Amino acid sequence: MMIEDISILLVDDHEIFCESLAFFLSVKYGIKEIDIAISGEEALMKLEKIKPDIVIIDIEMKDLDGIKLLKKLRMNFSDIKAIILSMHDEKEYILEAINEGAKGYILKEYSSSNIIKAIQSVHTGGMYFDPKIASRIMRNVIEESRNLVKGMDRETLSQREVEILKLIAEGLTNKEIAKKLSISVHTVRNHIANIFPKLNSKTRTKAIKEAKKKGFI
Repeated sequence: MMIEDISILLVDDHEIFCESLAFFLSVKYGIKEIDIAISGEEALMKLEKIKPDIVIIDIEMKDLDGIKLLKKLRMNFSDIKAIILSMHDEKEYILEAINEGAKGYILKEYSSSNIIKAIQSVHTGGMYFDPKIASRIMRNVIEESRNLVKGMDRETLSQREVEILKLIAEGLTNKEIAKKLSISVHTVRNHIANIFPKLNSKTRTKAIKEAKKKGFI
């Protein structure tokens, strides 16, 4: 389908902005079917009568904000694809919009070419985020990955640490553990110092309890 054949509903409570964008998309790119709603509620009423290919939504609207509108679209008009066009670049807005089904997120500060790229990409089954938004998403992914790795590191016990935990559970002292494993008491203490934070524990009793809960012993 050519871009001029894609039908669009623009939802923004700034009517002049909506009309200007509709005029621009119509004149420059030849898009024939462009409708406007100046509130989230009006958009829902229009969607009962028309079925646009794409809805372009602002986030900050008085009666029904863009995130809530996305949720209603996901629940009642799941075949319609949505793109956020907003001045908000906060991580919370971006992630919430994606979670509610937005296929694209563009900042109003970017050029009109970004809007066209988003429309084309989303209409063909893809996703589109302008450079600043894409960067924020990547930073969030990297941050979550690092936290996941840290969490895995905290919960991963070496074979030697498991051996020492089992001996602690049997009631052996550090000196007895050292003798049984043929290592120094200092080494035993180092292992225990590593075990405690991995099991989020500060005492032997808590460490044993957590180790049993996680299946280490």
